Amino acid sequence: MIKYLLFTACIFAPNLLQAQTWHVQSADIYFLASMFGADVKGTFKGFKGTVIFDPLHPETATIAGSVDAATIFTDNNLRDRHLKEKDQFFEVAKFPKISMKSTKVERTTSGYVGTFDLTLKTVTRSIKIPFTFLKTGANANVKGTAEINRKDWKFGGNTLGMSEKVKLNFDLHLSPSLSEN
Repeated sequence: MIKYLLFTACIFAPNLLQAQTWHVQSADIYFLASMFGADVKGTFKGFKGTVIFDPLHPETATIAGSVDAATIFTDNNLRDRHLKEKDQFFEVAKFPKISMKSTKVERTTSGYVGTFDLTLKTVTRSIKIPFTFLKTGANANVKGTAEINRKDWKFGGNTLGMSEKVKLNFDLHLSPSLSEN
């Protein structure tokens, strides 16, 4: 009998340890920067991504996504056009996506921290983003914030009055993938 139970446990245990695949229902992606001391908030739409995550085994996670750079919105049409078109900024015609992919995820005392490769135009750099994963019923929410130096991505040139520090924020609203049900 014990051999049968051990055999059954060996067959089903790997499936119990697999991370769950989540469908991104919606995403709020925004940044905060400073221009001559005034805060500028910008948003991006068009998020497409994959979230495979088990809060008990974060080391098995894969979190990846991209936004459509042309959807940038800062509530100022002239600034938005400038950010979309100029070579020291997004150049959305040449570089339509901004992407990020996890390379490592670990548990912390207050949630999780992910190491991500963030690609902006032709530059990819590694950043650490602390985030939370909150499951409510069948759905979940992933929220994270990080501060980067825009110059690490050769972004913005020497724009007068523009802060070097940019705060990135994401809030992903998740539901279980249909293939998981």
